[in-house]
Amino acid sequence: MTVCHAAAVGVADAPVKLDVESLRVFREVVASDGFTAAGERLGITQSAVSHKIRRLEERIGMELMRREGQSVILTADGRDLLAHADEIIDAHDKAVDYFQRSELTGTVRLGCNEEVAATQLADVASRFRRTHPDVSLEIRVQDSAYVADWLDGGEIDVALIQVLDVDDAVRSTDEVWRRDQLRVVQGKIADFDDVATVPLISFGPRCLYEPWLTTELDASGRAHRHAMECPSIQGVQAAVEAGLGIAVLNTPNLTETMRPWAGLGSLELPAVAFVLRTAASQASSELVDALRHHLSAALSHQGARL
Repeated sequence: MTVCHAAAVGVADAPVKLDVESLRVFREVVASDGFTAAGERLGITQSAVSHKIRRLEERIGMELMRREGQSVILTADGRDLLAHADEIIDAHDKAVDYFQRSELTGTVRLGCNEEVAATQLADVASRFRRTHPDVSLEIRVQDSAYVADWLDGGEIDVALIQVLDVDDAVRSTDEVWRRDQLRVVQGKIADFDDVATVPLISFGPRCLYEPWLTTELDASGRAHRHAMECPSIQGVQAAVEAGLGIAVLNTPNLTETMRPWAGLGSLELPAVAFVLRTAASQASSELVDALRHHLSAALSHQGARL
């Protein structure tokens, strides 16, 4: 990335002018950790992304980021601009939402897992309601396995769910907006590495992670028991921290009072993908398209920062 100094481009005394779309591209490059991925999410070419970033640097007369391999590293000025970019883009989008009301009517049904509902859904739902005042948005929250069943059974139109990123679990029509690594952890005060019977903490009978862990335990001949089942992320976190057992958690949900469980040595854990999935029967619905657009725009940005 070429360094652009104010004096070099002849704008030392000129007022800085920022356009929202360049800031949006800049923010997406950071969130996607790369120019190519940002272009794919925004629906523009990699060269267009590079042009937007270069023009942005020229306008403010500062280097914003450097490429290191396939990744990008923000400069101090880039970090400062990112904070302003979030505020500017959010204010712009709220203003557009306020004055650009949809004429769509009807009902659209959304299902999501508890993690999404707890961290991101409220803002997205509120914005959707502002822009589509005559659309009734119905939301159901449950474990991903149940939500996927609702979608396949026609009970909901759009789903935000987690799937293990193995085999064909991620469908060709899914939009993946975040991937996390998985870790098997225990509380710092606990030591279950060599116990005779491993106590497990899971999210319930259809826990996404548990079948993978129990299969590994069975294959190694390690006895195990259910110490606790809880559908809440906060509940599972509290149980692990209190030393009640081990659990599989995705990286954003790890805390400082947890540590790795080494009872099976070095494990190859699959990644977990958060996907936006639409029912096949609703593929051409205007209501579904509108909701999917809101979810895609909001979650692709927010999810990368969790």
